[in-house]
Amino acid sequence: MADERDDIRSRISIVDLVSREVPLKQKGKNWWGLCPFHSDKTPSFSVTPDTGRYKCWSCSATGDIFDWVMKRQNVEFAEAIQILAKEAGVTLRRGGGLPENTRNNYERAMDAALTFFRDQLPQNPVAMAYCARRGLDQATLDAWQIGYAPDHGDALPAYLRRNGVALSDAKAVFLTDEDSRGGYYGKFRGRLMFPIRNEKGALVAFGGRILGDGHPKYINSGDTPLYHKSRVLYGMHRARDQMAKERRAVLVEGYLDVIACHLAGVTTAVASLGTALAEDHARLLKRWCDEVTILYDSDKAGQNAAERAVRILEAEGLRVRIALLPDGQDPDTLLKSAGGEAVRAAVDAGLTRTDFRMQALEKRLPASDETFWPEAMQLLAEETNELIIVRQLDRLAGLYPATRDLQEAKLALRRMIGRARHAAQPAPGTQRERPRAAYAGPTVSATRKELKSAETVIFLAFLDDHLRRYGWIFAGYEELFDTGLARRISVAIKATYPQPPVGKPSEWLSKLEDEELQGILADLVHDFMAKNLSEEFLKDTVEMLQKRVGVRKLQDKKNMGEGRDLAEIQEMLRSINPDKLNKPKSGDDLF
Repeated sequence: MADERDDIRSRISIVDLVSREVPLKQKGKNWWGLCPFHSDKTPSFSVTPDTGRYKCWSCSATGDIFDWVMKRQNVEFAEAIQILAKEAGVTLRRGGGLPENTRNNYERAMDAALTFFRDQLPQNPVAMAYCARRGLDQATLDAWQIGYAPDHGDALPAYLRRNGVALSDAKAVFLTDEDSRGGYYGKFRGRLMFPIRNEKGALVAFGGRILGDGHPKYINSGDTPLYHKSRVLYGMHRARDQMAKERRAVLVEGYLDVIACHLAGVTTAVASLGTALAEDHARLLKRWCDEVTILYDSDKAGQNAAERAVRILEAEGLRVRIALLPDGQDPDTLLKSAGGEAVRAAVDAGLTRTDFRMQALEKRLPASDETFWPEAMQLLAEETNELIIVRQLDRLAGLYPATRDLQEAKLALRRMIGRARHAAQPAPGTQRERPRAAYAGPTVSATRKELKSAETVIFLAFLDDHLRRYGWIFAGYEELFDTGLARRISVAIKATYPQPPVGKPSEWLSKLEDEELQGILADLVHDFMAKNLSEEFLKDTVEMLQKRVGVRKLQDKKNMGEGRDLAEIQEMLRSINPDKLNKPKSGDDLF
């Protein structure tokens, strides 16, 4: 059954929808106007019909037609889809849900798959040994219903067929997929399987972790008629009752971290899955608690993710604390190395956002460095809680190098805070700029800059109707790419699109599981509108990337790619018939 959301998207123009509230002017294939989500004096808000998405290039507000209605009308998704369905003339079953017999078929497929995965686990010694190494005893395996997907593509489809499950139903809930011959294969292979349940306890999805090292480490169900990843938190059905009693939640990064916290007695732990924390996740938490402690990895990526989560949670009115783990530790490893008491202590020692940012600053700069003090006072200038400011000034006054008199030091620091706040005020008659957080974490547009020009050309080709087949082929060769972001996109494209997608990106881009990568590719579509990309230029770019593979092999003194794959690339290049479009001189000429 076609997803009703896709049907609604196909019938409603995002330009028409947005222009009812925001005057838009067309420039090329994009439409521009003043952003309704912040005080915008110059048009920084764009709407791209080809992707069906809007984005503000100043405040980073982004989304599709459903996000627009939810944010502008302050409603939940269930109400937003009803509003848009009525406008589109789409009849929603069960108030936007599924017909009962269809839902029953999907749920039957999910239950059968769970039985299969759980039966397979004890039959696989390697998987059981891995569980033992990770501290997952039989009681834990049973409590969390953990299973194993054998490394055979036909194993699950054969089991489902024997048990009367239609493989088309299994495909609709991300259990199987079709190959080029019309047969079916299992989406999860050679992975430890974690059932994902919504807050009511209904089985809606699965997540699979590879045993040991490998890439991608995790594969999660994509959005299905039963599951929307931005609205489900792993472990919520087990955590919600205690969360409601304590009015506090603990937010971690993955399945094993959730399980480790529960084993340690932190039974309010939950995690977002396959995507960064979303506004819907924050709304879900708000229903059950008033405070959230973020317990992410202590590396830079974990700190950036924590900062982003803080902004989303605080916007929903939640109090937030950030727990710092020892370097190189996560809740799972901390439980094994130091026991449950250490995990509980880390949660209880959670810091306010300002304390967290101040601690990070002090790790980066000593108080003897003259650049430390302006940064420190800027952090305190952004703090609204006077008690936190007083506590920090009491501590910092003794470190201030300009004077040994504590009272004089506090007065001097207060003056610095005042100057920082005054500098942040807009001049009369000028636009007020958004405050810039020192550790705001990467936005989609900032992350987009990680791509090298040649890598961007491949993904631009994937997004172009005429070059998509070639772009799809080359994008699947992960070893062609230098940057980690390009490799992530390559893996995601290969996993999501077994065949080149057809139609405008707005019709298939939402299938990509990672919402950050969705946004990056949508940004590329925006960039591509004014560019001139040809088959000949694409061919030159791939050849240049091939040469880089050879250079890396020489530099690293090891094989960075399979010779068979590179030979296939050469064969594919020979099949391209370059057109006569103007060819830029280099990848940098596109940008």
